[in-house]
Amino acid sequence: MAHHHLDSAAHGQRHLVELKLAALKTLAHPEYLELAGPRASRRRRALYQRARWVLPRESDEFWLARLGLIDRGVWSQGLLERRLASFRAFVGWVHGSRRVGRFRALATEAERRAMYAREWRTWLWRRFGAYLWERWFDVPPERLERLLLEGRLLAPPPEIEESVFEAAKACAPRALVAGSPEDYLRTLPDASVDVFALGRLDVRGLEGEIARVARPGARISVVCERAPDVRGFRAEGAPAEAGIFPGFLIQEVWAT
Repeated sequence: MAHHHLDSAAHGQRHLVELKLAALKTLAHPEYLELAGPRASRRRRALYQRARWVLPRESDEFWLARLGLIDRGVWSQGLLERRLASFRAFVGWVHGSRRVGRFRALATEAERRAMYAREWRTWLWRRFGAYLWERWFDVPPERLERLLLEGRLLAPPPEIEESVFEAAKACAPRALVAGSPEDYLRTLPDASVDVFALGRLDVRGLEGEIARVARPGARISVVCERAPDVRGFRAEGAPAEAGIFPGFLIQEVWAT
């Protein structure tokens, strides 16, 4: 029997976004968390059946061929999520569940930093730790070390809050998921888009089209090292670390 994962290919990520959008439209907050996977559930297929009627045909066929992912909770099957899970398992094997539990129970960064220096940074870790982190995540080890000391690297992914869920649900009927962003942006009329949720998309080469189709007051969110150089947009507040992702979530606002 084939054992599917949701890889990082663009089409797989697009179908995941389509499923999230369908779940937003059709499910209540607790049901959404069950289908997603943060909450245990034995009825994920039944919840999927309720959401699938608003899925595009291609996405529905994609998920029907991967019902095992639905059963396990699709949010944990992405490439980054699986790497995080395997890293946590490795840390538990190296340090033991009790030590990891004590580390996770610490309340402050100062306490975590002290325990990390005292019990974690052994000679073997100093010798091979940077290599292991780069092998898992392909980002600078110092950034992952910072997330560890902030208490986020070993923590389970946070559940979406009900207030955030309801706000997203209100926007869901107007949301569209684009396949090729270059081709899609060219089909849109001027000043027609309120929000761009670009994730980790490289916006280089798209700046002119984004500026053209953005409606006055539109916003961009994108995970990147620096604010994208899009004409007419300015940074809104200081960059915020984008959860576990290797980059910064930049909120931008259209300057009228």
